[in-house]
Amino acid sequence: MKFKTLTLITPNLLRSNIKKIYWKSIRLYNKIKYIEKGEFVEFGYRFRFSRISPYCASIGHKTIIEEFNVWNAKAGSIIVGENCWFGLHNIVMGPVEIGNEVSTGPYVCILGPRHPVLNSEKRNKEKTTIGNNVWLGTGSIILFGVTIGDNAIISAGSVVSKDVPPHAFMGGNPARDLSKLVSFSTQS
Repeated sequence: MKFKTLTLITPNLLRSNIKKIYWKSIRLYNKIKYIEKGEFVEFGYRFRFSRISPYCASIGHKTIIEEFNVWNAKAGSIIVGENCWFGLHNIVMGPVEIGNEVSTGPYVCILGPRHPVLNSEKRNKEKTTIGNNVWLGTGSIILFGVTIGDNAIISAGSVVSKDVPPHAFMGGNPARDLSKLVSFSTQS
């Protein structure tokens, strides 16, 4: 009885382990060959990167990518500036261009052109662009084709579906400008 159970389990167990090893090696190969990285770039545990030719990723100096990030360059390249911080469980889909000193909280999604019913305005946009010194709060979602200006702050749980001006504080679903509600005073 034990032998029969063992023979039924073994092929499936062997097959699943071979599949795991195969996909792990593909992800490692993609990470080594198709990610151009600057000095002091750190990848967290179980960072996943997938791509389709000719797209790749380029990461600037001193950028930290925490655990369980998934980056997908199947529709366009991912370009990241210097001194960036990507929190836990982020999803980044190309084509996207991210500036310097961008910080994201956990569970942030920067989405690519994956929706089957995009209107023509969204189809004509080439990529998602995030400026310099931008903060993306926990659980915020950046939709494809959006441009976020420099020094903007996106509140936690926000869904950004339209362009964000520089120095704006955005929040809500859909995200709207809350800069007038919050006063940023610069006292010395």
